[in-house]
Amino acid sequence: MKILDNMKNMMMKQASKLVTNVVRNSEVEDLAKLLRTLEKFAKEPTKSGLRKLAEGAERKDPMLVKWSELFKKASPKVVEKIINNLIINEFAVGEKVRQEKMHEYEVVLPKLAVISPTYACNLRCVGCYAGLYGHKYQLSKEEIFSVIRQFNDLGIYFFIITGGEPFIYPYLFDVLEEFNDSYFMIYTNGTLIDEEKAKRLAELGNATLSVSVEGFEEMTDWRRGKGVFKKVLNAWELLTKHGVIYGASITATRKNHDLITSDEFWNFLKEHNVAYAWIFQFMPVGMDPTMDLVPTPEQRYERFLITEEKRLNGDFAFVADFWNHGFLTHGCLAAGSKYLHINAKGYVEPCVFQQFAVDSIREKSIIEILKSPFFEAYKRTIPYSNNLFRPCPIIDNPRVLRSMVKKFNAIPQHSGSEKVITELAPELDKLAEGWKEYADKLWYEKGYAEKYPAKRGIYNYETRMRRYADNEEKLALDKKA
Repeated sequence: MKILDNMKNMMMKQASKLVTNVVRNSEVEDLAKLLRTLEKFAKEPTKSGLRKLAEGAERKDPMLVKWSELFKKASPKVVEKIINNLIINEFAVGEKVRQEKMHEYEVVLPKLAVISPTYACNLRCVGCYAGLYGHKYQLSKEEIFSVIRQFNDLGIYFFIITGGEPFIYPYLFDVLEEFNDSYFMIYTNGTLIDEEKAKRLAELGNATLSVSVEGFEEMTDWRRGKGVFKKVLNAWELLTKHGVIYGASITATRKNHDLITSDEFWNFLKEHNVAYAWIFQFMPVGMDPTMDLVPTPEQRYERFLITEEKRLNGDFAFVADFWNHGFLTHGCLAAGSKYLHINAKGYVEPCVFQQFAVDSIREKSIIEILKSPFFEAYKRTIPYSNNLFRPCPIIDNPRVLRSMVKKFNAIPQHSGSEKVITELAPELDKLAEGWKEYADKLWYEKGYAEKYPAKRGIYNYETRMRRYADNEEKLALDKKA
């Protein structure tokens, strides 16, 4: 892509000295200068996002200071790839390309893609949303290469790799090596990380690991298997040794709620050099869905108060409670609005938890799938509620998922996936109604409604052009970029 190459060369020439300074010194002031430089080249809404980050670095926002501290501990290659691949390629260069391709194809493009290249896993975790198929379903090397190239051509350079267990996938390191200008977040149980893999990750630099942990030893081993907790600690130790930045992926359940909201747990993460934390509420989906581990509305509310405090206090580079922080992402991310999920069967799902699909990468191109009636229906509807504390079509607005599946005859991706819209429907309706009381309290009484206004249809091209064709800055303001 000549246009993309020219933009990269120009931007890198301007930013190269600043990149070197950040890699060598990792001072927050150097990071601020770099972000200011990139802001000049970027388009909205990324332009406003980079400006906001630069302002944060200039006033020494705790989150940006934390990033500079992480850079000092990480290997130079890791820091270089975060800056070149994630910040420059994905945020700055990528957004310009996405804007051009958006107009060319008349479709709003996502920011990232989630790929499950295999469903194979060495563990049997309680309530896992992925099917237990062994090596039955797996993307070929050619298929995953083709998919990533298609996304790169659209200006998308950030990928999340999940599964299954990604480190079982035989071509994982081939992917990291081939796409050395893209950035990857890998969700892993951590049990397969050894000295060789940690060293190789540090040498490549273009991947961060989000390691699953349910709390301390008793709770983690209860859900994931005896001895897993100690293997996680070993993985963290090896990653720290080689300068690989990593985070924690925490499944919030009814059973571990008190533990993962305790100061003891968050101090434990900090003491073990965990850079960031993703909290995923347990979802009643997959082959054998159950409501038994789903947190109560009251627990979800309590968890938000804790995670919001952790997000803002600077102890971690970032903390995100995947559903509770819907106001930061303008609601649901699914169906190509901000991301999509390609599963190990080759089917493309709205997200990893909405396990229904209409199209496959083996039959259609990525751009055809993004423009599909199934995905466009989602994008016209997001957000499903004016209250962005209710972003999800599974647990917050369950009638949305049911109507989408029914209207487009979407195919369940696991034997049992259909239960979320059939036998579990009454319980999910009750759960959604129970959460609405707490969500409304946060939204209307705590000031979030004024700060994060909901705008329906911004992910649909026609709607977006009617509103923002001549004023992309207004889009950034509306989205609070």
